Amino acid sequence: MQTGLYTERVKTALRDGREVEIRVLAQDDGERLRRLFFRLSPLSVYRRFLSPLPRPREEGLRRLLDVDHRDREALAALHDDEIVAVARYGRQPGSEVAEIAVVVADDWQRDGLALLLLQRLAGIAEMRGIKRFQATVLGENAPALRLVRRVFPASHARWESGTAEIEIPLKRSAAGSSSP
Repeated sequence: MQTGLYTERVKTALRDGREVEIRVLAQDDGERLRRLFFRLSPLSVYRRFLSPLPRPREEGLRRLLDVDHRDREALAALHDDEIVAVARYGRQPGSEVAEIAVVVADDWQRDGLALLLLQRLAGIAEMRGIKRFQATVLGENAPALRLVRRVFPASHARWESGTAEIEIPLKRSAAGSSSP
């Protein structure tokens, strides 16, 4: 595993005082991801996967664990050795653009966890040459839309069939800075 400012394990306290450890997703996290899925409400599953899913699919779990720590990265937030949130990006082949996705267990939402994960993920992505994120968000997912505007104020959305296709320039590349 790559080490450095953004890839080390970090313990942090959320607004409500609960502590989480943030680290890169590991190959042995499959069962933790499965347990996270079953702690999500049907609404949270629908918002994350843009479809109702009764259970995680094996090929889907394998794809979620397929990170190379360059073009595909995922950060996990853990509490008591259980994953409570995941933020990830997948770079589009041969580009400086990556698709992002975030999921937070229902009882961990609205305490700043998604904000922390996205900020950290953006820092990692910038260090790896990614200049923009893209996200597809359901139009009715007001919490996610507010989060994107808060973390990435320069983002803009294009609306299609009930979803927002969001383009997110990353800070350093937009500002021309090279410091983390």
